[in-house]
Amino acid sequence: MNTTNPLKVLILGLILLQACAPTRVVKPLQKGEQQVSVHLGGPLLKFGGAPIPMPLSSVAYARGINDKITAFGSLHTTALLFGVIQTDIGICRELYSHPAGFGISVNPVLNIAVDTWEGNKKLWPELSLNAYQSLYQKKLLLYAGSSTWFELASKRAHGETQPNRALFHAQLGLQYQRKKFSYTLEGKYLGMGLPTQPNVVDYIGLQNKGALGIYLGLTRRF
Repeated sequence: MNTTNPLKVLILGLILLQACAPTRVVKPLQKGEQQVSVHLGGPLLKFGGAPIPMPLSSVAYARGINDKITAFGSLHTTALLFGVIQTDIGICRELYSHPAGFGISVNPVLNIAVDTWEGNKKLWPELSLNAYQSLYQKKLLLYAGSSTWFELASKRAHGETQPNRALFHAQLGLQYQRKKFSYTLEGKYLGMGLPTQPNVVDYIGLQNKGALGIYLGLTRRF
């Protein structure tokens, strides 16, 4: 995105460069089943000396195409407040399932952002892989996986060479599932191995690389 206003550059850096959302769907829904989710959270940063997650919010909708494939789409509501229309659209495809509740799924995703200030657009393909296990009579769903964001642009906003064409993330999450509602807590290691210091914000990572993130989710199925 080509921006010249320093405030715009800062906002886009905060919202888009660390806009990796939590996993939308880990286990495919049944055919015709639908769900609406609300997510809040983001990378951890130091604010007044205390670690806090960036308060990025989003809403998402998903529908089971069949018992093995679920389609989903989202709207990043915090980004929208700053004039950025951002969404992630994709599917969750079951690769393997076992009657004991273990399964593996893959999520090909397309992340899209449009800057309404100047009409610039950005697109990141993403591929996420998760393994999950149902516990305690399917009341809990434990999952872990990794995701990769692919940077298609060879240049940054001001013509600098793009040094990283792929961003790697790891996630670990737990869902508490009730009849219609479920609650999710997910932790992420964003931008694994990438230096984050110096930066406009003081991200909390591992040895000044990447950023740790925390996300909360509420889902209603119908």
